[in-house]
Amino acid sequence: MKSTIEELDQLRQLVRETIDAYAERLESEIGLVRDAVTELRKSKEPSAERIRDLRDMLTLLRHVSVRPDKGRRKDLKKLDSIVGDLRMMTENWQ
Repeated sequence: MKSTIEELDQLRQLVRETIDAYAERLESEIGLVRDAVTELRKSKEPSAERIRDLRDMLTLLRHVSVRPDKGRRKDLKKLDSIVGDLRMMTENWQ
């Protein structure tokens, strides 16, 4: 029993570390997207393509539908997908 309890404690620690690293990665990617939008804001006249991208980004952001209180894997997948889509849009700007 003692070994099982120790292994469960280690598993709990692994879960915490993994979730922290995952959240840090997502937050970093969101920061990169924000930086790209901020840089675009500084330009005098963004291209029509970039304006369309911004509109699409806004639509994605306004339609985020997750239930954080439930802690579901599918919500994490949705968030990861949205952040990935936003990142992909801004990568084309460079």
